[in-house]
Amino acid sequence: MARRYLRGSANPHRAPLRLALEEHVPAANLLSEAACAGTDTEVFFDGTPTATETAKRTCMGCPVRTACLELALERGERFGIFGGLTADERRALRRKGVRAA
Repeated sequence: MARRYLRGSANPHRAPLRLALEEHVPAANLLSEAACAGTDTEVFFDGTPTATETAKRTCMGCPVRTACLELALERGERFGIFGGLTADERRALRRKGVRAA
């Protein structure tokens, strides 16, 4: 169901972060430990400086931050904060050929 919601939506960048992660992280236990679990996901897709800072702060202490970033890089996420990085920061990593560590 998550896959249909993400791919069929007119605004996939507005899809809740949890659904984006569920599509790529089969282990529900891993996802339940994410710092963003249960938070308002709009902050991860807002794009304003305040929201971006709040989202990045949430990601900094997340136990699944690296996995989240790897999935976003793999998938080529074009919007939002994933693994503590903005879409522009992830594009820069991909250009350099860097994988999440």
